[in-house]
Amino acid sequence: MDRILRSWWTVGVLTCLAFASLIARGVLVDQGVLYGRMQVLRVDGIIASVAVLALAFGLAHRPAGSAPRPEGVAAPERWNIVTGALGLLVLIVSVVSLFSPVDRPGLPKAACPNARTQGAPYVGLTSGKLGNNSRSGPGRAFPANGRFPTDCSVGFADYCLGDPILDDTGSTEHQEWVTGRWLRMIKQPPGWRQNVAGLLSDESPGNQFITDAFVIPATNYEGLELASEEVCGPQFPAERAELGAFTWKRYEGDKEPSVELAATSDHAVNIGFSVYLPPGEGFREKGMVFPLYDESLTAPQNPGRVSPKSGNRKTITWVYSEALRARLLPGHKGPAHIVLMAIPCIGNNLPDEISKGDLARYDITPKGFPRNSALKPAEQNRALRTKLARAACQANV
Repeated sequence: MDRILRSWWTVGVLTCLAFASLIARGVLVDQGVLYGRMQVLRVDGIIASVAVLALAFGLAHRPAGSAPRPEGVAAPERWNIVTGALGLLVLIVSVVSLFSPVDRPGLPKAACPNARTQGAPYVGLTSGKLGNNSRSGPGRAFPANGRFPTDCSVGFADYCLGDPILDDTGSTEHQEWVTGRWLRMIKQPPGWRQNVAGLLSDESPGNQFITDAFVIPATNYEGLELASEEVCGPQFPAERAELGAFTWKRYEGDKEPSVELAATSDHAVNIGFSVYLPPGEGFREKGMVFPLYDESLTAPQNPGRVSPKSGNRKTITWVYSEALRARLLPGHKGPAHIVLMAIPCIGNNLPDEISKGDLARYDITPKGFPRNSALKPAEQNRALRTKLARAACQANV
């Protein structure tokens, strides 16, 4: 045993093991199999221990003098090889930490404990006042299976539609938004990757969902995909919106009556409204798109949350005499054409599929009631519909 411990082969094997472990560490972190600050530090500590052990065995061979041994490589040369290799290992450790950091680069906050960010399609920050619960399914009826502190990063793989939760980050006294999105934390697929992630990163194998109402985007959230019913269970996405007719609404103290505009969409939790001012119609702002939002009104009068008692209908108050007539150029007398959109919104700043929006064209005159007219082909292109959809679901905070 003493001969083995004092053999140069032992130093070489330990040094190679340290190098191989370091390379594996970089690959596993990059693939999201090894994550978590404490978990990565634990692995780094093991690698460092192997390197120190190699150095310790190398010290046992450090010669007292400079005389070479009768056979093989001289002892001083072997010592130089060991110290050089270990010095290179320290350099590689620094390089790996630079290009394969514990946390995903560019995030404003570090990852939550037991949460992965590497390789996640979407990363958000927890924003619950006392932290965020995760649940085994997309709703509050499912049991909690994790808890995360406030203001740290979590990576998500996809989302399910579930219980609508009031979104405090986009809601005010003038507008309310809810979100039915429940975000599923990213995990390794079943198999060796899941087993290794459980061993090294303490990853739990079950699904964990966090409501989008208590998550602040840290990366682009629009591309996150809807998970299958196999993952989510039965889902009820919103149906296409349908714009209703204008109706007069007179408020006490107003010189002119306002207009109420309604839209319906089965299973919608929010409905947004927006307007487009085409160029050449007599408006000061040419080609402008903006939401139908008025901060002087209450939340039920503005776009946003659909009350469960409303029968899938959202009715807003539109003071178009102020919102549009004031935008007409002085002296304009003829009709000015506008395009309206109503669309279901999954949450604030997040419209549903563009095809679910309903468009209508109206003529606005300096005096009188808006009159419906036929849409032009140029007013139905996808680029304009996308702008209208994003404006309709815009959180005005």
